[in-house]
Amino acid sequence: MMLSRIADSLFWLARYMERAEDTARILDVNYHMLLERSDQPYRLRWDPLIIMAGEEARFRQFYQEASAQTVYEFLAFRPDNPNSIVACIARARENARTIRDRISREMWEDINGLYHSVTGFNPAEEISGGPHRFCNAVRFGSHRFHGVADATLPHDEGWQFLKIGWSLERAEMTTRLVDVQYQQLLETSATVAAPSHHQWMAVLKSVGAFEAYHRQYHSPIEPERVAEMLILHPLHPRSIRFSATEIQAGLRAISGTNPGNYANEAERLIGKVLESLRYDTIEDIFNRGLHAYLQYLMNMCRAIGADIAHTYFYYGATA
Repeated sequence: MMLSRIADSLFWLARYMERAEDTARILDVNYHMLLERSDQPYRLRWDPLIIMAGEEARFRQFYQEASAQTVYEFLAFRPDNPNSIVACIARARENARTIRDRISREMWEDINGLYHSVTGFNPAEEISGGPHRFCNAVRFGSHRFHGVADATLPHDEGWQFLKIGWSLERAEMTTRLVDVQYQQLLETSATVAAPSHHQWMAVLKSVGAFEAYHRQYHSPIEPERVAEMLILHPLHPRSIRFSATEIQAGLRAISGTNPGNYANEAERLIGKVLESLRYDTIEDIFNRGLHAYLQYLMNMCRAIGADIAHTYFYYGATA
């Protein structure tokens, strides 16, 4: 069995890298969508970007109003926001530094290079010019991380902890993304006779699923179909079901558990989640209530993370 310290560092290295990329994707796409659509009848709202990042309470400690400038500064650069993009990459680098002897030289050089790249941006200049250049650097840096890790790290227990880490983080972010956007759509529908679904194009682009959606459905963008794709699609790498499948496969690879059994609480919980994701239809989910279902998934993701920590790292997980 791998040392708990090494497993912990790999798990959180992957989570922080994924969190940085997801935040960069959402910030870049929605930032430009909101500015382009500022003349539309529905309200220009920056608050959902903060809620998607799970940092609404912390944001209110620093800013009175959510605007293009305050949201970008908070999500990208703010040093006292531990989940800002720069802070996440710094924490990923620190986790990698503590286990340099257990990762490849290429992995360390890539993560270290990304850290120096993002900390080299001038926040004032980037905030005035918009997030695209900075977010692109983060997004492609994360893609390199995945590629270098896959190509240079042995696919042993350490690899499984990496895979579980980024899959769990991705599942949580996609859950928040669908939940927040659907709530916004309901509020918009109450005040606008024919609300635009332009924001759902932004949702799809935020997770790299815009082209895949049109290949799958051959239809205009419909909120119910977007939810179906991002929750239930078995093959899209950013759907909740796909991420849950990766988590289960990783946990089983570590414990050696056969299908139909479980070795610990985390495996039991991910099995329950996958049963629902495999056999429920989107109509079943809407009949039960989309928000309640997504809250259930979010709570299960948190419980799975805590149980992984309890089983393998010997202390409670912190985000």
